Amino acid sequence: MKTRLLLTLLGVLAAGAVGLSGTAVAQGQGGGGGNGGGGGGGGGEAPDFGDLIILLRYDNGVPVPSPVVQVPDPETGELVSGGLCWQPIADVDFSYEDWEVPTTRVVFPTESTAVDGGWLIPVDQYTCGVEGAFSSYTREVEFGRTNEARSPASVFEAQLEDVIIKLATADSTSLDPAGRMVASNCVEVDEVIEITSTSTIDSPLQNLAAYRQLMLTGNIGADLPQGADWFITAARGLGVASDKGGAVNVDMVAYLNMLMGLDEAATFLPKLTESYREEVQGTIQLVQKSFLDYRAFGYDRGANFGALPSPAYIPEAAPVPGEFEYLAVVPGTDPPDFHIMEGPITTAVFEDVVFDEGNIGGFAQAADDTRAVINFMHDWPIPDADLYGTPVPCVPSDDILYDLAISEQSGLQVPKNYVNGGEREFFINVGNLGPDPANGTVTVVATGDEGSLGNWTFTFEDLPEGQTASFTGYFTIDTTSSEIAWSATVVADPPGTDPNLTNNTRDATSKVRASGGGGGH
Repeated sequence: MKTRLLLTLLGVLAAGAVGLSGTAVAQGQGGGGGNGGGGGGGGGEAPDFGDLIILLRYDNGVPVPSPVVQVPDPETGELVSGGLCWQPIADVDFSYEDWEVPTTRVVFPTESTAVDGGWLIPVDQYTCGVEGAFSSYTREVEFGRTNEARSPASVFEAQLEDVIIKLATADSTSLDPAGRMVASNCVEVDEVIEITSTSTIDSPLQNLAAYRQLMLTGNIGADLPQGADWFITAARGLGVASDKGGAVNVDMVAYLNMLMGLDEAATFLPKLTESYREEVQGTIQLVQKSFLDYRAFGYDRGANFGALPSPAYIPEAAPVPGEFEYLAVVPGTDPPDFHIMEGPITTAVFEDVVFDEGNIGGFAQAADDTRAVINFMHDWPIPDADLYGTPVPCVPSDDILYDLAISEQSGLQVPKNYVNGGEREFFINVGNLGPDPANGTVTVVATGDEGSLGNWTFTFEDLPEGQTASFTGYFTIDTTSSEIAWSATVVADPPGTDPNLTNNTRDATSKVRASGGGGGH
């Protein structure tokens, strides 16, 4: 298999740990309702963190703060500084005169004001909460599958590890017509290439994990397929993670960054800052917020899909960049007849081939375009693709790579309780996650207060993908310790054939008794 330059996986995951978990972010005030985080006191009503709504934003995605105004303090009546609130927008016009609104602390035009994307909604400029009479006009962001952005950092790190291993252990990596990453393995038999496995990285969690890591460090820890740019890969990841029938917009991107803790973490992208008023522990305060800066991003729809899939493989006889295959109706047939159509991605999926824009708006559109192509491919799939579809390109390699693992649950089994000087046994199970057959050794070490109490080494050869090698070790130990610390480590032979070392070691403990029942595993 083709050897790739890999960052040390442990280092990659450690770098990713600077991101905060969604649950940690959710505890903050800070615009939880998408309206400046007002405390909802007085006449205003501020949505909680679950009500993330469409806002008036600058082109860079930063919410536009309302102007500073003088408003009466609801308790003393004295004029105090107000404003600097997040401004929600509605998608329909409405009439203020239909509502009885306390105007003493609310600043808004006498008529609903049209802005790009909607109509301004009245906001209490003291609390920064949406006036209750108008709360029904706010538009919540539909997250769908991307709601998994609320997952803790540990979940993302585990999912990222899966992505890295798929890419690192593949014979060939490619990009499909939507830009999804694909890992393929194959062999050559009688001068014919046979694909043994193809895995498209289309899990929402895995793509959110890749997006998160790219925003944190600018890489995912393995070479991206076909030398893809990290920025467009991040946008595609959000598109893959989103609902097929939904839409990715600027508000969704901005809120996902908040949910994943990227606004507060040390990120590869620089930050933009703005100050807003919000309630903090019962007091309205001025708080500075940070937002990822997407101004360096540029997106050209025609150029993007004109280079996909990568490498080109449609038509099979003479591949043309930007072409793919899909099910289509044969023109003029009634009842309709179907055939496999080959043609440009852009004209099949989009009404307008031309889109050329940057910043967070271009980023959101790039993500949504990925989603749109995936949705088209789901609506018009090749029937029995293994038989009638054109195979994804794959080039066999002579390199041998596999992922050895000792299961956290059952990989190392030792007695929970051990009677000092008694004869007992332990069990060690080593799995091969593939793709190639594995060779190696697994060593089990027992340690007490006095140092090493023994070690055992077992060897395995040609362990097939998906199979487990199991070993039993017998021991008699005399120790002055109250516990025996066990450690098992599996090592590939030759070194370097296992690129993922994070699952190669497991630990366990046995409590030592002077006499009595030895207990079970």
